[in-house]
Parts: sequence; C-alpha cells; structure tokens
Amino acid sequence: MSTTNSTTTNSTSSGNGPSTGGGGTPPTANLLAPNAESVVALFGLTLIFIVLFFSILTLPRLLALVRHQHGKSFFFEGWLLKPKKSAVSRARDAIRRSLFLPPAPPTRKPTLRRGLVTNAAPFANDVDSDEGHGLGGDEEEKQYPPHLQTLVKFHRDGRSLGAPAHVPSWSTLLHSVPGAPWLGRAFCPNHVENLTNGQACMYLVYAVAFVVVAFYMTSGTGNLKRTGWLVVVQTPLVVSLGSKNSLVGFLLGRGYEKINFMHRWMGQLMFVSSLFHVIGYIVLWLRKNVEARQSAMHVKAWAAFAGFCMIAVFSLPVFRRSSYRLFFHAHWVGYMTYLVAICYHVEEALYWSLATFFILGLDYILRLVKSHYVTATLTPLPDLRATRIEIPHLTRGWKAGQHVRLRVLTSKMGLLSVGEAHPFTIASVAEERNGQGVVLYVKAAGDWTKRLYDVAVQGDSYGLEKGGGMYLNGNSSLASLETLGRDELQKGQVPAFDRYATGEKGVGVFATAAGHSTRTLVGLGGFGGGPTTMKMVVEGPYGGPEAHMIRSSFTASLVVVGGSGITYGLSVVEEMIRDVERLRSRVRLVGMVWVVTDPACLIPLLPTLTSLLNRVSYLPTLRFSLTVHYTRAVSPAFSAKLKELPGGGLPKNIGVEAGRPEFTSLVEDFVKTKTNRLARGSGGLSGVLVGVCGPRELARSVNEAVARVDEEVRKSVGGVEVEEE
Repeated sequence: MSTTNSTTTNSTSSGNGPSTGGGGTPPTANLLAPNAESVVALFGLTLIFIVLFFSILTLPRLLALVRHQHGKSFFFEGWLLKPKKSAVSRARDAIRRSLFLPPAPPTRKPTLRRGLVTNAAPFANDVDSDEGHGLGGDEEEKQYPPHLQTLVKFHRDGRSLGAPAHVPSWSTLLHSVPGAPWLGRAFCPNHVENLTNGQACMYLVYAVAFVVVAFYMTSGTGNLKRTGWLVVVQTPLVVSLGSKNSLVGFLLGRGYEKINFMHRWMGQLMFVSSLFHVIGYIVLWLRKNVEARQSAMHVKAWAAFAGFCMIAVFSLPVFRRSSYRLFFHAHWVGYMTYLVAICYHVEEALYWSLATFFILGLDYILRLVKSHYVTATLTPLPDLRATRIEIPHLTRGWKAGQHVRLRVLTSKMGLLSVGEAHPFTIASVAEERNGQGVVLYVKAAGDWTKRLYDVAVQGDSYGLEKGGGMYLNGNSSLASLETLGRDELQKGQVPAFDRYATGEKGVGVFATAAGHSTRTLVGLGGFGGGPTTMKMVVEGPYGGPEAHMIRSSFTASLVVVGGSGITYGLSVVEEMIRDVERLRSRVRLVGMVWVVTDPACLIPLLPTLTSLLNRVSYLPTLRFSLTVHYTRAVSPAFSAKLKELPGGGLPKNIGVEAGRPEFTSLVEDFVKTKTNRLARGSGGLSGVLVGVCGPRELARSVNEAVARVDEEVRKSVGGVEVEEE
C-alpha cells in the first residue's frame, strides 16, 4: 500500500533512486532493479498458471464426467436446485425412455422376509458370503435358478454398456512414488485446521515465494513498496478462493470449503505484508521527523489498513468459532473499507479493486440465482435429538454429498436469525422415483440448531395419541410415507392390524393378522411435537465429489460416518444404488459403517435403511451392508424397541457392535478380502472409494488406515481413494 506522494520525500534514502552518499547503491544497480508493481504482478500471474496447471490434471476426469452425463446434464446437475418436472416434461421423458432405452428387467412382488421392510429378495445374500452376487460372468449366472439367470445377464451386460469410464486420480497414480503417501498424512494431529503434510508443504512453498518476491533485488523504500503491492495484486485471487461460487474451485473441481485453507493462509501473509509496509514507513518517517505531516497525507492508507486489521483480528479462531456473526460482519465491512480506500491511496490499485468487485458481484449474483424461497416441514427426532427438514418442492439439481445453506424466516428463531446462513448436507438423492425432494437432518448441537429443534418440538401436535403418524409400506422409503391416522384404521380403509406397539419416543409398529406383509407406522408424537412448517431460503448446492470424481466408476465403496455424518452416508449410498438400478454404474460392493454414541439413533432411520436393503435385494450385481458401532451402554428402551420390531430384531444386513471400530483392520478387510473376492468375475476391478464424514479424529483415523494399505493390494484392486466430506 505504497504511495507516490512519498517518493520524493524518501528518495534520498531509497534504493530505487540515486544516492549521493558514498555508501549508497550505485546508479547502475538501480537500473537493474525491477519495478515493484511488475515483479508482484508477475508473481500473481505465476499463481494463476499454477492453478491452471492443476486444473489441467483434472481434465481427464472432467471429460469422463461430461461423457457419462451426456454433456447437457453436466451443466445442470450439482449447480442449481430445481423443482419437480411438470406433467408434460415427465410424459415427454417417459416417451423418450420407452423409445430409446432397453426394457426394464422383470421383478417380483415383495413378500415378507425378515426385518422392518423386506421382500422376496431373490438376490439378498450376506455381503461376507462367498455365495453372494456381484461376481460377474458365467459363474454369477449359474448360482441362480433359470428364471433369474436372464435378469443376472441383463444387469451384467447393461452395466458394461452404461457404466462410466474409471479415471484414476493423480494421487492414485503417484502413490507408488517414494514419499507420495506421506503427503496425505496428518501434519499435526491436534492442529485446529486438521492440515495434511501436503497442505503444510503448500503453506511453506507459498511463504518462501512470498518472502523472495518481497525482498528480491530491492532494499529500503523498495521493500516497503513491494510489500504493499503484494497485498494489492493478490486481493482478487484471495477473494476468489474464499467465495462460495469460485472460478478457482470450478477449475480444480473442488468446493469452496476444500480450498478455503489457502484463502486463510494467503490472507494471513497479506496482513503480515501490510503490517511490514505500514511499520516500515512509520520508522522511515520517525527518522526524518515528518511523521505528523506524512500521517495527515495518508488518511486513505490508514483507512485501508484499518479495514485489513478488522478482517485479520476477527478471523482468529477464537472469534470465528465463538461468534460467527461477528466474524462475518467484520469481514464484509473490513474488505469493503479496504477496497474503496486503497483506490484513493494508490491510483494504480483501481484496476485490482475493480477485478475484486467483479468477483464479489458475480459470486453474490450466483448466490441469488441459487436461492429458493420455500416452505419446509420440520419433524423432531428425539432419538437422534435432531430435526428432519423436508423440502418437497425441490427435487432435482444436486449430487450426493453436496450441502445447502439455510436461512429461516421466522421470529421464533430470534430477530437476527434472518442474517444467519447455516450449511447442512443433503441426505436424499435428486430425481428419485419417490419424489421426496431435499431432506436434511439437523442435529441440535449449537445455539441455532437447538432453537430450530425446539421450534420443531413445539409445532402442531398430532402424534400417535391423536392418530397421527407416517405409514411405510413394503416398497417405500422414509420420505414417501403416507399420513395415516388410527381413525382410518378403525374405518377399515387399510388392512386390519393385530398388533400395535408404542415405544417411549412414539414409534409404533403394526403387523397384519394374515402375516403377508409388514408395515411400519413411525409416529411423530409421544414427545408433544409433530411436523410443523417454516418459511426458509435455501441456497445451493455446494461441495460434492472432489476433482470431478465419478463415484459410480469404482468397483467398491466403503462409507464411514460418525454422528450426524449419516446424512452424507445416506445420500452417497442411495445414489450408488440408484445408478446400479439405472445400469450406469460399476459399483458391486457397498459397505457403510456408522459410529454413534447411542444405538437408539438407529431407530428413526430404520425405515430408510431397510428400504435401501429392500432395493438392493433386487439387484443381482450389488451387495450392501451396514454396521453400527456404539460407544455407550445399551439402554433398556432400545432393547425393548428391537423386540417390538417385526421378526424380533434388525434386518439381516444391519449389524450392531459395541465399541469403536478398529479402522486399520476394517479398511484392510474390506479392500483385501471383500473387494478382491469380486475379481473372480469378469470386468476386473476399477478401484475402491473410501468416503468419510464425521469428527476430525474419525477422518484422521480413516485416512491413516487407508495409508497403511499394502501397495500390492492397492494395485490388485485398481487403487484406493479417499473422499472426505
């Protein structure tokens, strides 16, 4: 943040001007000294070329993604939430599918097996059994009766035609290089930012380059000017790294939350540079006894520095974590003050400020385009101590693992709640056949989420004691439930039930007298809070698969989630099942591990999880299992609820184990044993994807477990990649 007004005053002591003293810099050396603005601009261009270089590395995956999504849908999926298609559009799509797509495979009507919602399950085999499906080739077909062999062959052939091409990531290709695995390990396990060694190296390289550019071939006032220009020139790039709709993030194939670490680090060094710039000129003025006159001439400079100080101080973790609202407002006030004042301080900075304003303006315009004013339904889930938010109006436009930002428009959440936007991962899948729309599970962990849960609890009460509830039949998922009252049962509008059980949290289970089918009534009462509606602004979607990764291009996927991270797990698993159903996936094995404190958290999600198992049982090329690990003692209420379930327990492929999992053996067993078993069929293996979402310690443990996988095992399965949400 230098000024041209001080050039004359300080020329006698500057390394950029002629020197009259014998110890000064020779005039010839001054001719070789580069201009401060040009050197810093060259540094900025170098950073841009580095971004372009890494974006080119992701180009093969981007091309594979565009080809898999047939080009057009690539520009619509994952960028903008959209409402349900009109009847005309759905009819047009149905005609197109009937004309150009192969006929649907034969199916059978569901009948009762074991668990909450199950069926004939012609392909429901244990994921650990050698007699399971998903092997591929003639060996797979011969395991089934003749009337099912046609279905097996249809799925296998269709999978080979519609499956996406698998493009390994550069981390997979370079994993065998000495030192490459070290880059992915945790730099400091207890560090607040959860840095990896690779990110720490990026910090170091950037810091060294920053210092070299600031002090290379210059001294005196030249240092001060160059440090000021380092701040000005890098402002557009830093703002782009921190914006929600970032061009840098698009080029790299990463969400804003994945590149924000460089935004913070660059901003911190920019503040140090501006501090050096200001203190240096103050020292220079003190030596010449012109501090009062120079300070009066640089009011705009002080305003710009004050804006930068406001950003730096309130971006400290102590403020960012304790009062995000203070951090947010200090941020925008600070950078607006800086961007305006710097233009008056240095005229040449106008172009850099205009570029920054353009990036900010584009970001806010896209945020406005991505925002939807909706009416959401809130349902309290006492077992999870969470709020289920349903937005049935928005049914398309996102990918599994993406999140949205919510703003509530109600005085019940506080007068200032309108100004708060909170991110939550979407737990449902776009364009699903049940038309459920956006579904969110918001755990009551902070002040805002606790107030939201209280509002949901205090909603209109029509629980089981008033005949309210959600009715789940054999082919439905939790989001496609029908409202059903006890009065309707008595009127004979549905088959009569001979058993009704009520848990202390309002969960009722009905079983038919004939025993031909099982239906579940998940009550919303028993706690005094049924569903209630609330006006919201939904912004998104953001995030998603890293580096244009296609999850359905892997052979196997292990999803490890902790606590509320189940929202990520549900959406990812359901998307994989959907792609297999559409014959557009290579996935043959899916395992999910959920780590919770209380196993009672499983009860509210049983209809959804059992529905996923129900769908997998009709897919001859896919296996799926879920294991829940709990860290607290089992309560008597949970044991009683399990006994009340049809069949007297959980479905076959849902296991419950005490204690935290041993991730090293868990990952090794999944990759080395279960995935390698699939290699006996045709088609080969195309890699294993390990997805993780949860606390920092969980993510670190899973990453360390993946890093310990033997190199030969990695090669045999086609590589192992980690996706961290």
